[in-house]
Amino acid sequence: MLAFPLRHISIRVPWHDAEWGGSVCLAPSHNSACLKLKAIAERKNEDAEATLIGRRFDELDIAQVPPCLKERGAFMSPKPIIAEYSHPYQHHNAFLHFKPTLIQHPAYSAAGLPFRWMAKPWFDELEKQHPLESVNRELEPALKFTERWWQDHRNQRAILDAFWEYVQPEESLVFFYAKQVPLFEGEPSRRILVGAGRVKDIGPLNEYQYNGSPEGKQQALIWERMIGHSIRPTMTDGFLLPYQAALEKCDDGKAFNPAEVVALTPEGRFTEFSYATEHVSDDAAIEALQSIRSALLKSAELFGADIKRQEAWIDKELGRLWTKRGPFPGMGAVLSAFGLGMGNFIAREVSDQAGDDASPWDAWFSVLNDPVANLPAELADHIDDTVAATWQDMPANRRAYLELLSRVDLTFDQAS
Repeated sequence: MLAFPLRHISIRVPWHDAEWGGSVCLAPSHNSACLKLKAIAERKNEDAEATLIGRRFDELDIAQVPPCLKERGAFMSPKPIIAEYSHPYQHHNAFLHFKPTLIQHPAYSAAGLPFRWMAKPWFDELEKQHPLESVNRELEPALKFTERWWQDHRNQRAILDAFWEYVQPEESLVFFYAKQVPLFEGEPSRRILVGAGRVKDIGPLNEYQYNGSPEGKQQALIWERMIGHSIRPTMTDGFLLPYQAALEKCDDGKAFNPAEVVALTPEGRFTEFSYATEHVSDDAAIEALQSIRSALLKSAELFGADIKRQEAWIDKELGRLWTKRGPFPGMGAVLSAFGLGMGNFIAREVSDQAGDDASPWDAWFSVLNDPVANLPAELADHIDDTVAATWQDMPANRRAYLELLSRVDLTFDQAS
């Protein structure tokens, strides 16, 4: 079985004026920041929410729960909440047998939804870097309307399982971010970090329920997977940034500009903090933690925020991440850009063989000499005689350039 390289994740949440605790906003009509998300803007009923101010989602009828629940607006709820999921195409002929399906959001969890991976236009790029060979376009239904999403349940499962294989409970960090918050007008290429913690568990994939047997008919999965996280009010293993306190203490901007305490996602990392849920590399995680630390220090300076526990957690995680990333974090991207299939997986195997004290590029040439003896079979198949000869005959200066490039954390596009 392939050993997947570890990745962290980002999860998008809407702004909530009671810190995402699983209740209706305290001032629903004043929370315009959440309308940045289309699914909320289309369904939010401010008049109805005004009659439920502060009420807990788990105490409401399903029909009363605001749309922010399914946009991860209650990821800090200490109580489980039931949500109803309906297939977006349920009124089209091929999907008329689909029933609304109830899914529990456990306490302290968020619905992970990797939108980019589920979009067909991204597949060719994803297939070059990830084990998605079991995805079969011929399984997709012939629909009478144009759509861009994978529809067959077997393809959906193959893609979603591959995405989540990179994420390891207790090892992967999770970064919660918002598109817009009241403290800051925002930048088009940056998001606002609102919290950081550790992935505690990954819930199962759920299939939609049907009227009657689905045999011979279209079947589909609910793409959301419930991701338990470690953030708690005690802030012993992760935390929220003190944005609510900043809003209360800034005196409408007279005492200080609340934008000064906002932590932005790292520059040049747009994809890693977009599309609802995405993978985050070690270097992006390091940059995100550094941005959060700077915002916390400003919070302490401007309104006396107590940040001791947050700083201690960040320091510990930064140490762990620096050790784990190693000196050649871009090796997988370089191999992939060179045209080698499964380059990130091969880079992980080679790095593991080299150990902490040696360059993986030294081990790489042993792999080229005998791929079968040095790699799992499914990876060795990607290195044929042509690949080996190309690397072995490469001019020394070009080889040195590629090795130097691999010392930088790169995306596939950047390495290409």
